Amino acid sequence: MDAMSERGLSRRLGRAKAGSALAVAGVVFCAGVAQVLSEVIPAWGMADEWPRAGVIPQPFFVAVLIAGLALACAGIVLARLHPVTGWLLAFGTYGALLFALDAPGWLDACALPLAVTVFLLAERGPVMRGLWVGGVTLVAGGLVHWVWAVGVAGAPTSEAGLFLVRALAAFAPLVSGGAVLGALHGRQSRRADAVRAEAESLRLDQERRLMQAREGERARVAQELHDVAAQHLAGLLSLADAAVDLSDDDPDTALALVTEVRAEGRFTAASIYGALSDLRSPEGERVAPTPGVGQVADLVDRWSARRTAVELTVVGDATELPLVVSATAYRAVREALANAAKYARGAAISVSVVADPTQLTVTVENGSCHATSRGEVATTGLGWGLAGLRQRAALLGGVLSAGPTEQGGWRVSVQIPLTEPAATEAKAAH
Repeated sequence: MDAMSERGLSRRLGRAKAGSALAVAGVVFCAGVAQVLSEVIPAWGMADEWPRAGVIPQPFFVAVLIAGLALACAGIVLARLHPVTGWLLAFGTYGALLFALDAPGWLDACALPLAVTVFLLAERGPVMRGLWVGGVTLVAGGLVHWVWAVGVAGAPTSEAGLFLVRALAAFAPLVSGGAVLGALHGRQSRRADAVRAEAESLRLDQERRLMQAREGERARVAQELHDVAAQHLAGLLSLADAAVDLSDDDPDTALALVTEVRAEGRFTAASIYGALSDLRSPEGERVAPTPGVGQVADLVDRWSARRTAVELTVVGDATELPLVVSATAYRAVREALANAAKYARGAAISVSVVADPTQLTVTVENGSCHATSRGEVATTGLGWGLAGLRQRAALLGGVLSAGPTEQGGWRVSVQIPLTEPAATEAKAAH
């Protein structure tokens, strides 16, 4: 989130807090006015029931009391953003009305906004601080009542003590209730904020992991695209070369090969389109599963259908291999078959898969080359080829070797251990 967005969010939160505080202040003010009127109406016109009768006119007394109530409620709005200042305003208004009107029994309405500011101040910190806020307010309130009783009303000490007890009996429940509720509400709010922050952190971490997994899958599909192109294009070249060689001596066979080239080309286009679709797929879609050693037999069948003599030998159980090991071996076989079809056209090819408890060995060997020397293989290809597979095998603790045989052919062999390095890499791939 940039600085401008943070400032905008801060302003919106500030307006929301101010709006909620204004609503609370309005409710408290209306409740206070109702309480004032409930005391004023029965005593209206009875001079003996009014404080400072003959000194302060009754309408003026009521107006000052309601104005003081409004000022104390303004402390609620201020306390939402500045708790201490709002509390001081509400408490100061209560004390000023006490000394100005000489009417402690008429100030219950002004004690309610003071209790709300205590609540707002107590919720800002730990529970103990909230309790301290309530205690300080009670002590300060008791001191103000004592000073008024002794200094203004001139009551004896014994009567002042009794007055203080009665005043605190009405004053203390509101203030202490505001302090306790504010402290508890603040603690619950902080806990809820911590839970929300943790949930947001977990969500962001999950999104990051998911993004990494998607990027890894896209990289896999990109390599799959290369492998598909290498395999099928090599097959197309092999068929096209054979058709050219047979065009003079056996035109019917050459025409059949051209027909097969067309079918193979369509299949190649479909395969490449499928890989590209996976690469461009929306984030929520799944891509095709990675082929492994279990699909080597299908690979051999496809090459055999192209008049390439391929013999497959499987020793051991190759069905429970780690995914990354199985996929690497499959790609090595596919790359080797494509190269053999192109550079040793017509030569017999043997594929051997040997799986034992400690190691997987895959070997692809073809007879003598007739068309192109293997020295040209390194300068042709489509990008990653055997060099990329050699790197993948090395990451798994294995070895990929490629070189000529004594009979003039070519052998590609991959050996991957099925011990801790491979297992560790397989877990990482999942």
